[in-house]
Amino acid sequence: MKKLMVAAVGLGMLFVAGCGSDDSPATQGDTATQGDTATQATTAAATSTAAQPSGTPGVFKVGEPVDNGGLTVTIASVETVPAVAVSDGTGGYGDRTAPEGQQFVVLDADIANGTTTPIDLSCGTTIGTRLLDTQKRQHNVIDDLESVQGNRPCGDQVAPGAGGEIRWVFEVPADAVPRLFAFLNEAGPDPTAVTVVDLSVS
Repeated sequence: MKKLMVAAVGLGMLFVAGCGSDDSPATQGDTATQGDTATQATTAAATSTAAQPSGTPGVFKVGEPVDNGGLTVTIASVETVPAVAVSDGTGGYGDRTAPEGQQFVVLDADIANGTTTPIDLSCGTTIGTRLLDTQKRQHNVIDDLESVQGNRPCGDQVAPGAGGEIRWVFEVPADAVPRLFAFLNEAGPDPTAVTVVDLSVS
């Protein structure tokens, strides 16, 4: 599946957006965008945002609508679970249990498309996402996000002016505690602008 390289969040690390993912978090040794001035500027902005205490301007929280270039994302809930329901290929669903030593972090979100083009929530690359845990590790969404129960199939797009729901699922180590969710709008006026939601603030 198509991948989109996007700006770093906080600690000078990269994250990969889109439907697919690497199965391992990015590390400080990643160099794919070293020297990219726009990426460095966005990294600094994200670091500044993440460093602010909760309750101050620029720090968004769960349940709060957050706009990035016309896309408004509201993280409705954050849950850590041992299994998620995914398509069984026959029209039904079954539980997928996380591998040993792993767990799933599930973010349920509402999306309002205030842009001028349709977006594919499950398989498109318009919204780039990354989850950071309290140990400063970064995590991608699972590869087959479209198979998660409640998600739209690939190609089922949200039209301009309409809204939709998405269940973002991240496979993380069993000791991981969700800390920040970051997203960008690849089709927005500033495709490198990262918006950060503090998952620890309710």
